[in-house]
Amino acid sequence: MNLNLTLIGQIGTFLVLWWFTHKFIWPLFAEAMEKRRQKIADGLSMADKAKHSVAAAEEETARIIAQAKTQATEIVGRAQKQAEQLVVDARIEAKNAGEREIAAVRDNFEQEKRKAREALRGQVAELVIQGTEKVIGREVKTDDHKRLLDELSEKL
Repeated sequence: MNLNLTLIGQIGTFLVLWWFTHKFIWPLFAEAMEKRRQKIADGLSMADKAKHSVAAAEEETARIIAQAKTQATEIVGRAQKQAEQLVVDARIEAKNAGEREIAAVRDNFEQEKRKAREALRGQVAELVIQGTEKVIGREVKTDDHKRLLDELSEKL
């Protein structure tokens, strides 16, 4: 009988202890475990978000770098085209300037040539008149002189 009473007492004590633990202690542990589980879940969620943010930032960085490279290539291409155009324009300008100088020299030469011809005509006319005066033996009149010069100028 002793054994039965002891067994019943132990069962009773166990049930009271179980009820007390279940009623007062277990909720505290459950609450602490739930808070801890929530913190871990939040930490994992934040880690995933951070991982996605890093991946998105890397993609954005790669996109920006590619865009910058493209823009740099375009800028260099435009600069090269502008440099080539400047060289072509400078060549054209130099050629035009050379042609203008050649034309100016030719005009100057033509003017000098005309002046020289006029001077020669005047000298030849003077010599012709002097020769005519010696041959004829008299002085040539101004009207005759002018007519002779005009005829001589037309022939020359």
